[in-house]
Amino acid sequence: MRIVIDMQGAQSGSRTRGIGRYSLSLAQAIARNHEGHEVVLALNGLFAETIEPLRQAFSGLLPQENIQVWEAPGPVRASDSYNQRRRRRAEVVREAFLASLSPDIVHITSLFEGFGDDAVTSIRTFSKAVPTSLTLFDLIPLHDPDRFLAPHPFMKSWYLEKLEQLKQADLLLAISDYSVRDAKKRLGAKIQRIVNISTACSEIFVPKQLSEVERHGLLSRLGISGPFVMTSGTIEPHKNLERLFKAFACLPAKLRSERRLVLIGKTEPSQRPILQAMRRRAGLSVKDLVVTGHVSDDDLVALYNSCELMVFPSLDEGFGLPALEAMACGAPTIGSRAASIPEVIGCDDAMFDPLDADDMTRVMTRAIMDENYRAELKALALERAPEFSWDKTARCALGEMEALIRERSNYGTEGYDIVSSCIEHLAGGELEQGEALQLAQSLARTFPARDHKRQLLIDVSELCRRDARTGCQRVTRSILLQWLKNSPGDIQIEPVYATLHEQGYRYARRFATGLSGRPSAGADDPIDYASGDIFFGLDYHADTAPTQMSSLMDMRLHGVSVHFLVYDILPVTKPSYFPLGTDSAFSRWLEAVGHFDGIIGISKTTTEAVQAWYADSEFSLSPDYRFSWVHLGADIENSAPTFGLPSDADELFFQLRQRPTFLMVGTIEPRKGYAQALAAFDVLWTEKTDCNLIIVGKEGWGTKKLVAKLRLHPEHNNRFFWLEGASDEYLNKIYASASCLLAASEAEGFGLPLIEAARQKVPILARDISVFREVAGVHAGYFSGSKPIDLAESIKKWLALYRENRHPKSDGLPWTTWEQSAKQMWAELLSRGRTSWRSHERSGANKVVLHR
Repeated sequence: MRIVIDMQGAQSGSRTRGIGRYSLSLAQAIARNHEGHEVVLALNGLFAETIEPLRQAFSGLLPQENIQVWEAPGPVRASDSYNQRRRRRAEVVREAFLASLSPDIVHITSLFEGFGDDAVTSIRTFSKAVPTSLTLFDLIPLHDPDRFLAPHPFMKSWYLEKLEQLKQADLLLAISDYSVRDAKKRLGAKIQRIVNISTACSEIFVPKQLSEVERHGLLSRLGISGPFVMTSGTIEPHKNLERLFKAFACLPAKLRSERRLVLIGKTEPSQRPILQAMRRRAGLSVKDLVVTGHVSDDDLVALYNSCELMVFPSLDEGFGLPALEAMACGAPTIGSRAASIPEVIGCDDAMFDPLDADDMTRVMTRAIMDENYRAELKALALERAPEFSWDKTARCALGEMEALIRERSNYGTEGYDIVSSCIEHLAGGELEQGEALQLAQSLARTFPARDHKRQLLIDVSELCRRDARTGCQRVTRSILLQWLKNSPGDIQIEPVYATLHEQGYRYARRFATGLSGRPSAGADDPIDYASGDIFFGLDYHADTAPTQMSSLMDMRLHGVSVHFLVYDILPVTKPSYFPLGTDSAFSRWLEAVGHFDGIIGISKTTTEAVQAWYADSEFSLSPDYRFSWVHLGADIENSAPTFGLPSDADELFFQLRQRPTFLMVGTIEPRKGYAQALAAFDVLWTEKTDCNLIIVGKEGWGTKKLVAKLRLHPEHNNRFFWLEGASDEYLNKIYASASCLLAASEAEGFGLPLIEAARQKVPILARDISVFREVAGVHAGYFSGSKPIDLAESIKKWLALYRENRHPKSDGLPWTTWEQSAKQMWAELLSRGRTSWRSHERSGANKVVLHR
């Protein structure tokens, strides 16, 4: 059985109330107890802020591809009549989407949603075939329509419409016997099947011993002083708060003066005056009543564990979850003898007449003054609460769903094209141009193209704009080229790019054609993506990811896993090496990257530095955030190399062979150690040590004085050489002519020249920093010290060993090809992808099996 659960009860404004807790907990329990059934969650993209928390809530319970998102243009809230046509279209899109998931049954966690927010619920607006079940919490507005509905004609119309839809449901899963009896009484033969599956409370509600410091901190923060009696609810009349206030005001004077009444629950600013008027009529002072508003789960658990007494005075409840939550924490709990509350508390001695404030006062007074009675209430709570289990509720729900499907098994089937049918339904009304575009975009997100192949979307935004031939761009070219050449049959490699002046990514197909030489696969259109795709920030540009946050978040919310390659984080760990403001821009980039699924570092050292940065900055990462690292390749010829030698190349090679030659490779920038190296060779040349120094690298930043010295050096083109623009072919030949690679950089993310040198068996003398040790190990010589003489002495010692052939050799240094590096990155990305691809296409893309 394939069960699709509409999770809007845990997304809408109800998510902070009992309905939201119930919706989430039941879905989690069904996922835990599925017993071979497949569970798929359907999320409303108009509640974008709820999608990632819900994905996290089901981590380890469901594959991420089983969490699907649909979209419709908003706003659609029913309280605004201007939204009516948009809401009707959204209902069609939602039902078509649910049908596209090929469900055996659709379960709606909460039908009465969408009056004051953008939830969209309906039954059989589009498809009349898929069996539908829904959670029935209560029918409270029908108990007193003059109070709940008559004063609000628009809400009344909306509620009655939902009630008619409820009658079309195949199965009602009620949360209490009281709700079952009430539905049968009010709806009678109009309901097909109804059963009580009961409820439970979250596992977070447990007895907890708070230290005096923790308790004092909690109560001080919430404005609570001394012992307190607690209640939970909103100001609706059926919550019976005013009688509770009167009952509390009638406590014996000493009892009342020593304690506070604490009200927990969301209170709108507009409701505060009503609440205060209720307080004054009851005879309570400002200090007697503490109104906390909505509190966090942690605070709620702590309050239940700290209160002297929990009172639940409601006149009408579908179940009465706050009472059970309090009991699960071991709080002495008393409640009204009304509706479903006796089912929860289970002891007549702990009940009172909710219409009689004096009776409420009597039971409260006894619970406060009689320690034995309060101990009995506490024992009752801890004994009673475990009888309510989410697993028991879920198994009951699954059993009822299975029975319904068995009854429907004799129905015939037919398939039809969902998207076409959906569009036909939507084509009836006129649309303004802007609305039509929004609807088209929503449909594209909700219904991926039938031939949509899983994609690896590779960000090459910087390389697309300009190829500055930096180390980062060599990596981008090399990895991308390998993936373009060796793409497996089940995934499409798609380079993509974004600009800083337009939101959204585009396919970089013209760029890919130029890089690979293959015919273009199409135009640079806006990207299409679907659950199961992977986005990888292979290229680096500080501003791209922060600028494109909304686009990246939208990808992630739709099931695309988003990851980034990190070359180094030196701008934030060594800011003095970089232009002013680089550290701020890089911090913003790291913060943006931290909102997604993980990073791959180009070395273990880099990855550990990233982890430390997030820890030090106390950045809140997802619990599933992944850190890993992959070393880079060394074969320049497989990195989309440039070719060409200057006319004087032979003359240079001749000069390099005349004496030992030390090669330095990299952009001229402060951290690379060029100033120390040049000064060290000045010392050597003064001491008549005959050796060459050759630098291959373009001018960077912050080195104007050094560059001027390089250009005017007296040994220039004699024993000192600087090549500002060498092709890859030329660099390869220079490596082959060098006696030693000198890696003097003070900080690196990897150290690509080390393995490029080792590949040609060129010995290495490197500064003793952790990343060089990681890359070269025992296959290099190392130096330390920041003064020219320190390096000069190390070079002289190296030369002495070199003349005796006892210098450290790089021959055994393990190095990786670009093909191997690309495969390792590929494996990392595929292993950490949020999805293993959409599994709902079992009956054909966007097809549905209908039961007649």
